[in-house]
Amino acid sequence: MPNIKIVSLFFAIAVAALLIAVTSITAWIPSAAEIKGCMTTSMYQVELCPTSKNYVPLNQISSYLQKAIILTEDGNFYNHHGFEWDIIEKNFREGWESGKFKRGGSTITQQLAKNMFLTKDRTFIRKGLEAIITDRIEKTLTKKEILERYLNIVEFGKNIYGVKAAAQAYFKKSPAQLTVVESAFLALVLPNPVQYSKSYYKKELTPFVRKRLNEIVGNMFRYSRINQEEYDAAVYQIQYFFNPEPPADMFTAGEDDQTTLRELEEAAEFEESVNVPASNGDPIEQEFQESENPE
Repeated sequence: MPNIKIVSLFFAIAVAALLIAVTSITAWIPSAAEIKGCMTTSMYQVELCPTSKNYVPLNQISSYLQKAIILTEDGNFYNHHGFEWDIIEKNFREGWESGKFKRGGSTITQQLAKNMFLTKDRTFIRKGLEAIITDRIEKTLTKKEILERYLNIVEFGKNIYGVKAAAQAYFKKSPAQLTVVESAFLALVLPNPVQYSKSYYKKELTPFVRKRLNEIVGNMFRYSRINQEEYDAAVYQIQYFFNPEPPADMFTAGEDDQTTLRELEEAAEFEESVNVPASNGDPIEQEFQESENPE
C-alpha cells in the first residue's frame, strides 16, 4: 500500500510539472495580434511597427534587394511553409555521421521568429519554441508580409538593423534606390554582418567579398532575376565598388564598351557561359511581377 501511495505521488508531481511546462511554453507563443502588431524585438531590441515612420513597406524596397536576399538566404521561400525539411534532414544525417551538427540553414520565416520573439540561446527548448512560432507566423502572415518584416529588422552590420538604416549607412540612399551590386552586398553580409561588413569600412573588397559579390550577381542573372544589360553593368560596377570609377573618357563609345565589359567579366573568373533558364512558372519571379504590377 505505501508503494502505491509513493507511485501516485510521483505521478501527480510529474503531471503537475508537465502542466507547468506546457503553460510556460504556451505563454511564450505569440498571438496573431502580437505578430501583426507593434513591438520591440527580443533579439536586438529593434522597433518593429508597420505604422511607424521608420518602417519601410515592401513596395518601397528595391526589388533587386528582395531577389538577392531570397536567392542567398532562402531560395525556396515562396514554396515552403516555414521549414526546409530536406535541408534539416540532410544536416541532421551529416551531423549524426560526423558528430558535428551544422548551424544555419534557417528559412527567412525561422529567422524572423528568432529575431522577433527569441534570444541567442541555442537550447533544445528554444529550438522547439522557434519551430512553433515559425508555424504560427506562416499561418498569420502572407509571404510578402513575412519578407517585409524580416527586411525591417534583420541585422546588416554593427548596430545597423533594418533595410532603411542599412541603405543610409552604407550608401546614403533610400531602400528603393539600391542597385544590383549594392543589393548583392547587403545580401552578402547577412550570415555574419559585423565581420563581412568590414570591406565597407576599409573601402576595399577582400578577395572573399569580391568573389561572393560576383557569385550573387551571377546567380541573379542565371536565375533570371536580372537581364543581360543589368548583369553587364553590375559586373563592371563590382570592379570599382568602394573605389573611384575611372573617368568616362577612358572608354570609347560603341563596340569597345562591350569588349571592355567582356574583359571585366573574364577577370571576375566566370569560366562558363551562363544559360538563362526560362522564368515561366517561376514562383519567385511571379511574386515580383505581381508586386510591381498591382491590380
